[in-house]
Amino acid sequence: MKVIDISRTIHPDMEMYPGDTGPQITKVSGLDGGDSYNISRITLGTHTGTHVDPPLHLIRGGAGIDRLPMNTLVGNARVLDLSSINRPIEAGDIGPLEAGEIILLKGGRSASCGAYLTAACARYLVDIGIKTIGTNAISIGTLDEEYEVHHTLLNAGVVVIEGLKMTDVEAGDYFLVCLPLKIANGDGGPARAVLIKEKE
Repeated sequence: MKVIDISRTIHPDMEMYPGDTGPQITKVSGLDGGDSYNISRITLGTHTGTHVDPPLHLIRGGAGIDRLPMNTLVGNARVLDLSSINRPIEAGDIGPLEAGEIILLKGGRSASCGAYLTAACARYLVDIGIKTIGTNAISIGTLDEEYEVHHTLLNAGVVVIEGLKMTDVEAGDYFLVCLPLKIANGDGGPARAVLIKEKE
């Protein structure tokens, strides 16, 4: 069995969504200072690094991160390699899909040039009945259609995973485990995500 970590490492200088403040990691006590243990305090946003967007991110009264069904974040998943496409992703780029699938999109090599969806593509995913859509981009939607893309997906109950680290992941079928922090009424949740591949 091969386990591939597709989570971004949280650190103060990490790439963030424009306008968001990077995480702060402050040492509270340390062995080097004579304390009996190491403890640090972390201050970070709910959409830091690899994270999950629940409906509450944009929809008043929508489900928070603590109310998402776990089968939307744990299960069989398909990785699509779209890294050769240097524009927003359209429905025709993705190809045929099936209802209930978990789809992870691999775009460019960094979050700033990852797989961004057009609004039309988001509507296509909703019409198909996709359960979960993930991307290595810092946000699922293109800058000019970002709100519409998010609203289309989240309003339909499609769970969104953003900021995946997919550089060394090949296209194919995997088992996904993506566990966001269980924050009460959370509008998002930083997550540790891994892909599991049985040896062939």
